[in-house]
Amino acid sequence: MGQKATSLVKRFAKRFVDPDVGHEADKDLIGKVRRDQLDLAYRNSWANILVNLAAGAGLLVMFWVQGEVVLNTLLWFAAVLAVCLVRLWSGFRYYKVRQKTPELDDRDYKHWYQEYVAGVLVAVVLWAVIGVLQIPNVRSESQFLTLIIFSGLAGGATGILAPIFIVGRVYLVILLLPPAILLLAMSGLNYILAILAIIFLFVMLFTHRNNHVVLFRSLVLHHRNEGLVEDLRHKNRITEDWNAKLEARVAQRTEELRNLVVHDTLTGLLNRDGIVEWFDEVCGRGGDLDFAVLFIDLDHFKQINDGLSHAIGDEVLRVVGARLRQFGGPQHAVGRWGGDEFLMVLAAPIDDLHSLVMATIKKTRDSVNQPINISGHTLHVGFSTGVAFATGHNPGISELIHWADLAAAEVKREGRGNVHNYDSTLLLEQERRLSINQALRRAVQGNEFYLAYQPVVSAKDGAITSYEVLLRWNSAELGTITPDEFIPIAEESAQIVGIGEWVLREACTTLNSWQDISPTTKVAVNVSIRQIVVPNFARMVEGILRETGLPANRLILEVTESIFDQRQIMLIADVLSVLHDMGIEVHIDDFGTGYSSLSRLHQIRVDAVKIDKSFVLKMDENARVVIEGAILIAHRFGLNVIAEGVETDQQRAELASMGVDAYQGYFFARPDKGPCVDPHWQTKKSPV
Repeated sequence: MGQKATSLVKRFAKRFVDPDVGHEADKDLIGKVRRDQLDLAYRNSWANILVNLAAGAGLLVMFWVQGEVVLNTLLWFAAVLAVCLVRLWSGFRYYKVRQKTPELDDRDYKHWYQEYVAGVLVAVVLWAVIGVLQIPNVRSESQFLTLIIFSGLAGGATGILAPIFIVGRVYLVILLLPPAILLLAMSGLNYILAILAIIFLFVMLFTHRNNHVVLFRSLVLHHRNEGLVEDLRHKNRITEDWNAKLEARVAQRTEELRNLVVHDTLTGLLNRDGIVEWFDEVCGRGGDLDFAVLFIDLDHFKQINDGLSHAIGDEVLRVVGARLRQFGGPQHAVGRWGGDEFLMVLAAPIDDLHSLVMATIKKTRDSVNQPINISGHTLHVGFSTGVAFATGHNPGISELIHWADLAAAEVKREGRGNVHNYDSTLLLEQERRLSINQALRRAVQGNEFYLAYQPVVSAKDGAITSYEVLLRWNSAELGTITPDEFIPIAEESAQIVGIGEWVLREACTTLNSWQDISPTTKVAVNVSIRQIVVPNFARMVEGILRETGLPANRLILEVTESIFDQRQIMLIADVLSVLHDMGIEVHIDDFGTGYSSLSRLHQIRVDAVKIDKSFVLKMDENARVVIEGAILIAHRFGLNVIAEGVETDQQRAELASMGVDAYQGYFFARPDKGPCVDPHWQTKKSPV
């Protein structure tokens, strides 16, 4: 490593271990630390080589599946394989040398250091080469998957390459920067992937730096302790006072190492290991105590990170941690679980536990809710709390935390900022959601989905103008599952993207096959905001229309009012505008239930709004005001108005008098697998 490397080690020691390490650490200590780093680097290289082989094989298989394998790809993989073999041989030789030579002199150290660096850099340059060669020449799916593989390699490198600081940083830059630059230079929405790659690069550089610092601290402390123990072993004639000082220093260093293991580095609170250790220690004391876990999840914390910066977000976490720490004690543990999640574990006699929990929640909420002033910003932070009691069950701490986490998640679903106690139904619900999530992954291939069609009837002449497509699911494992249950789960897991593509293709194919309907009848397919923001959504729709032969002017895409979410409204407006230019109609479904859409209709090009059935079914004075107002404003914008949920002739008549343009509901027809409408609806006077 030479004189420059030694200077670098000293600077890191002085900055990250102890203010006066640069003066105390002699050449012998620095030499030991850097040899340990090289030993660890070679031990880690086995994992790095294995990851390179696995990632290279995965990339090759992916290109083969996509039909994008070329000769250059095969030559590249052969080169990767060759480099991995050379690195394996180098590592084996180093292992043999270290078995025979416990101490490396400077010349041998320099040789093995350079050989390690050369192997790592050649390997990462090969990855940069395949990125430069392939990314501009493959489809967007392959680009996305390639970037995922590169990101996985970078994530692993933050730990594997932590021993050798400069090599790790060069590795990360060479791995992620060229693909990011290429993607920035390419057309389309590839700049999004490029920006994500650049952000990920900076995060990985920061993480690698932290890993290196922690490793360096540990090695220095380790050798200091070794030196102290050696002093104790060979200086048995020194005075008792001197021995006591040495033992105190050893204990201090040991405590420092222990604190690194059981405390969170950002907030100083207990970490996961520390919480478990505390719980076991309290249980070991015995006594008539029961436990309760408070899972504290900060509300909307992501907005602080995204809107102000992660640095300010970290400061907020430190302040919150400090405010929670004051409620700790011998029988009250406070810890950080991860991210913006904190834990409090309370121990008390069973008769006092519930009142203690409620009092603690109130005190912590009053404390955390106080304004936080950081860098000129005044921030207010709230939190949602899940509570789990161990009373009568004697569960382990991991199970208690899991229960409290489930209860906190329920608070989030209900609107945040509240408290929820765990009960067994939450676990059952979570298991049910997991089962549905897993079953959804097999539903399309298993032909478990089918479509039902409900007509939309013109208010002017009673003709069918379109059919709305309704997705139904009969799971082979779980039986019939309602859309209200499985659609939100598909949205959360992003499976809605693949399912939505299947629905669109199936609906277009089916409508084009019906012979007994008007050639102008349209099909309305619901799409979610998750689908719209996926890159190349409009191109996918265009491809399905071309594939099925359905004219674009016979397709309607129904979206919910969530498209008016200001955070993504520009992107959504651009996508819907492209679809509109193709001749596809865009309707707003469930109109009037959120996002104040009446004031935002000018922001996105749409053709019609569908009054939510809740207003039609209620039809009281307030509902009529909402419907009449929506019709008036929609017509002023030149939009048609469709009323959903029409079940009686009275409702139909009232809606007609208000001026709606079309109806949909059980009064005309229930959803069916084919074209359907009651031909006698005009003479009906009672619900279907």
